[in-house]
Amino acid sequence: MRQDGFTLVETLLYILLMGIVLVGISGFVLNLFEIRAKTQAASEVAFNARLIQDRLTDSMRHAEGVNTGASTFAADPGVLSINMVAGADDPHVYSLTADDGQFQISEAGGGAVSITTDDVSVTNLVFNNLTSADDIAVVQVQFTIETVNDSDVSFFDYAESFQTTLRVPLD
Repeated sequence: MRQDGFTLVETLLYILLMGIVLVGISGFVLNLFEIRAKTQAASEVAFNARLIQDRLTDSMRHAEGVNTGASTFAADPGVLSINMVAGADDPHVYSLTADDGQFQISEAGGGAVSITTDDVSVTNLVFNNLTSADDIAVVQVQFTIETVNDSDVSFFDYAESFQTTLRVPLD
């Protein structure tokens, strides 16, 4: 007598093998989502760091000096006030909205405008005056940018520190 179909042992082996394959695939997919989230967080931090550095560099290229009396050096959070060549733009003041907040600029005494996105927070903002007798103005800028993680999921956390030196060009 011939039997068609699977035995109970064959069916259980088939279910076991499929379970192992599905667990492996789901682990791989979850790992891909985690890597994607980390990459997006790193990209957001790098993008905002470029915004800050580009804006500071552009201001220093069009500056005639740094207003040391209105700036806060060697302290966190620092403030940098730049005297601009064009009087209509004078001064450019860089600061944070709050300690560990958004990086902002105020131009010509106007209202402050955030440069960074709401997805990141700037911390450890320190300006150091490195100006020597031979220079008009040399300022070192240090800051840390970290992602804002409202979900408390660890793979959305990312922080990176940056440092740049700005120089007012000599005529």
